[in-house]
Amino acid sequence: MNNREIKRRIASVKETVKITRAMYSISVAKMMRAQAELPKAQRFYEASKSLLNGISATPSTFFKERGQRAAFIVIGGDKGLCGDYNQTVFESAYAALSEREERYLFIVGSVTKEMLSKAGIQADVEFLHSAENPSPEASYSMAADLMNLFQDDLLDEVYLIYTVKEGDHGVVKKEKLLPFAGEKPVLPIEGVSEGTATRAVYEFLAAALYRGLISASLAEHFARVIAMPQATENGEKMISELTSEFNKARQEGITRALADVGSRENGYGESV
Repeated sequence: MNNREIKRRIASVKETVKITRAMYSISVAKMMRAQAELPKAQRFYEASKSLLNGISATPSTFFKERGQRAAFIVIGGDKGLCGDYNQTVFESAYAALSEREERYLFIVGSVTKEMLSKAGIQADVEFLHSAENPSPEASYSMAADLMNLFQDDLLDEVYLIYTVKEGDHGVVKKEKLLPFAGEKPVLPIEGVSEGTATRAVYEFLAAALYRGLISASLAEHFARVIAMPQATENGEKMISELTSEFNKARQEGITRALADVGSRENGYGESV
């Protein structure tokens, strides 16, 4: 590379390092936010599940096995630079989706959507900004869509694929949400109407989805917090190497210029 190309490369790497440092700071804040929110989301989920477990003897379509048409809610990331997080989600999702001929794909995360699309699996419903900013509103919206499809007899099962932070790495989980298979309730609730059961299922789905979004957010940002310092260090090392190369090339250029001047002066002296 000539000096101009080296300078452009240094400037480009410096911009990348700025980005990795900024992403680290942002991900630390978002990781801490998700870490604080996850216990609350977990309690909401457990309470909703406990209520549904108590009414699972109710003759409702949401509690009955009936077929193999499945909806998969896959929660991945909207951005990269987070180690193997998105790749791991993609591999787990692709394996699960490939097992079914009749399926709906609800996708959260533009990176995961793109990876699945390149593998020949297109999303039916997209929630592309819910990974970046998990919210109860997005969870209820997804839950409403799933409820409608289930009640209209367009699908028979609902699965959630998301990531859980375990120790210093993320583990992709696959959970079956519908039809709900209740454990034997300690205190079964009698006389529950179909409408009440439907509402309880709706709350359970929203709770499960919100917990999944928060858990995935924690795992994604943790992965980015781990990856960004290494990326920053690699960038700074590259800047140092390029700077040394630039200085060496510049010094060689100066030496050649001085040699040329000396050569010309010697030539003039001989002609005189």
